[in-house]
Amino acid sequence: MTVTIRHPDGGGPFPVVIVYHDGPGLRADIHDVTRTLADAGYYAVLPDLYHRLGRQISFDLAGIGQGPGSPEFDRLMAAVTSLGDDMVLADTAAVLEATATDTAAGPGAKAAMGFCMGARFTLRLLAADPTGFAAGSALHPSNCVTDDPDSPHRSIGKISAELFVGLGAADTLSPLELNQPLRDELGAPSVKATVEVFDGADHGFMFPQLPAYQQHAASVSWDRTLDLFRRALA
Repeated sequence: MTVTIRHPDGGGPFPVVIVYHDGPGLRADIHDVTRTLADAGYYAVLPDLYHRLGRQISFDLAGIGQGPGSPEFDRLMAAVTSLGDDMVLADTAAVLEATATDTAAGPGAKAAMGFCMGARFTLRLLAADPTGFAAGSALHPSNCVTDDPDSPHRSIGKISAELFVGLGAADTLSPLELNQPLRDELGAPSVKATVEVFDGADHGFMFPQLPAYQQHAASVSWDRTLDLFRRALA
């Protein structure tokens, strides 16, 4: 499994932040996330969740944009659906075991940040390891509300970490109304969560290389996320 690690210069230790990529996988936009986190003082860890399909596979964003039925879109969907929550959590455990020997990686509370399907994995991770993770940021989440008995939104009550969740009001892939049960769970009195809905923002609003990029939504989401991590990981 390819794992990208970035952290500030110097010996550290620095608080660990797990980064889960979105459907299009490893590319410049997602590597820029780790750079931003490293610049802010964190030990950013980005695993390639598609490692079982090949070494650092990539997708043509223009081809994906042609939509369902196009070869590149269908290839992307096949990659996305190849991932199971248990697989990702096992990969994360392996990454944390490996980085634990790095003196630059802080041994204290950790955080996670995920986009699209990575937001789902962020919620799964925080519910599975409520003592190890103090904060999480889930941006333009997808597949977090399903008909399954173990749908991610049903496990929000198990999360003790503080959360920031950013949603696009114009999200066409995971519409706002579809995520209403998630918003309801995040609003429970026992849950420490800030939810922000960005007017006019579509799915993928965080990434400059995607057509859906919205500078306001991305900037505010970064401000909220970094403020949360500063408080929770101090």
